Amino acid sequence: MKLTSSRRLTFQFIAHFIVFYLILVASIVYSIVIFLLIINKEVGLNVHSKVAFEFEGIVENDKLPKELHHLAEENLGQFYLLNDHLDVLDYTGASCEICTYSDEELLNLEAQGMQKWQADGYTFLFLYKSLPQEILETVLTMWHPSAPLTDQAKAYLKTQQAAVDVYDKQWDRILTWGASKKSLSKADLLDENYEIFEMKELTQSKKVGDVTVVIRIDNPQYQPFDQPFTKALLTLLVSFVITHVLLIVGVVLFSLSIARKFVHPIIYVIERIQRLASFNYDKPNNTKLYDQSIGKLKRKYRLYEPVDASLDHLSQRLVSNERQIQHVQQLRDEWITGLSHDLKTPLSSILGYSAMLASKEYEWSKEEVQAFAETMEEKANYMDALIKDLTYTYQLKNRAITLAKETFDVRDLLSGQQSPRIQVEMKEDVTVYADPLALKRILDNLLCNALQYTPEDKDVKLHVTDTKTYTMFTITDQGEGIPQEKLDNLFERYYRGTNTTTNTAGTGLGLAITKQLIDLHHGEISVKSSRKGTRFTIQLPKNISG
Repeated sequence: MKLTSSRRLTFQFIAHFIVFYLILVASIVYSIVIFLLIINKEVGLNVHSKVAFEFEGIVENDKLPKELHHLAEENLGQFYLLNDHLDVLDYTGASCEICTYSDEELLNLEAQGMQKWQADGYTFLFLYKSLPQEILETVLTMWHPSAPLTDQAKAYLKTQQAAVDVYDKQWDRILTWGASKKSLSKADLLDENYEIFEMKELTQSKKVGDVTVVIRIDNPQYQPFDQPFTKALLTLLVSFVITHVLLIVGVVLFSLSIARKFVHPIIYVIERIQRLASFNYDKPNNTKLYDQSIGKLKRKYRLYEPVDASLDHLSQRLVSNERQIQHVQQLRDEWITGLSHDLKTPLSSILGYSAMLASKEYEWSKEEVQAFAETMEEKANYMDALIKDLTYTYQLKNRAITLAKETFDVRDLLSGQQSPRIQVEMKEDVTVYADPLALKRILDNLLCNALQYTPEDKDVKLHVTDTKTYTMFTITDQGEGIPQEKLDNLFERYYRGTNTTTNTAGTGLGLAITKQLIDLHHGEISVKSSRKGTRFTIQLPKNISG
């Protein structure tokens, strides 16, 4: 179902604002996504923030997925996959540290940074591998804190990029080797239970005799939250400002586009209406709206095609009405001129003869008076017939005449036709549904008209045919034909196809009355003419209800 113009216009307005709203939402979502991506990228993946539901559905064939291998590496530890019987099914890293543990050892296992989750019948275990602890244990195999640091221990610490501090009972630093670092307090060692992403330095301590040995290394996974958060927030603000500046520019351009799409056609319609008001029916040459190559509205203005088509139709109707008004005025002038002439001529004759009869200067004979009286009567009868026919045409026009339709045999109507110059061609049992008197007047008008314009030595043909739906009468004369310019006005009131100065009989209203009577019968009449003659065709429907 096609949408009406108003619905399509409403739909387009709604669509434009929905698009604007979606762009606004998309810009906000884009800024938030960028913020979260930066946070995720800068802070990394913290295994301690994981929850159990994140492990659901990730195990296939009792194997840990690749993402857990990467996560274990990021968090300096190992993942283990265990079943309900505490059997190790899979692990990350090069070696399995707990594969040799007994059930009792696993149940009592407590390690720094250890995490455990259960999902889908599996136990996911994460064990933190403390790099400073490994270094500390190795160094202590090469050196005892009571002696100076050995060259072997120094070389190992150098390869591990580690530093070592030794503190006495009073917690005074008595030895330091490696990168220059400030001494630690006892409280600083509490950070050995750290979140590795938050600590800039990793430490591991061990009391050996009366001293405490501390291994210190820079945290390779150091990603503090405040720095990336600040960076992400700054990026979010910059992105937000840039996005909304672009959005404002887009809104301005979008508004201009809407204005062009909706304002230009409105201005065009107003211009056309103003032209119509000033009787200018030409279409404005608007290159903004029209594609001159195809003579149609541009695609983005196709919404206004019904409006444009309506204005075109209105212009055509106004042009047609103006032509009809001019034509009616011309016919009225001709009608008044002809009517005045045809009334003036017999009236002049009547006045002339009456003046002659009233004259006392001459004695008219009885025969002359009789001739004058007959002429005056003839002219008076003509004027009376003209007035009656004129009155009859207006009655027909205003539907003041009521037809008495009935179905009857056409032969009954034509039985009184006495003219030998009329050749009737008709099959038997031809019926017609019509008003007998009205139909007789129709045929009389057309036959008399045909006889007038047919030479004396030639005949007029009346052909009658009958179908299930209509009865058709065809009247053909053998006159000189009627010019095309006169055929267009043939059925107008008071129009003869001849010069009114001739002595042709009739009031000039016969064909107009004929056409009106046929219209009352819901029938049709057509005429064709050539130099060989003129043919009138009448079709009267047989539908009794019509």
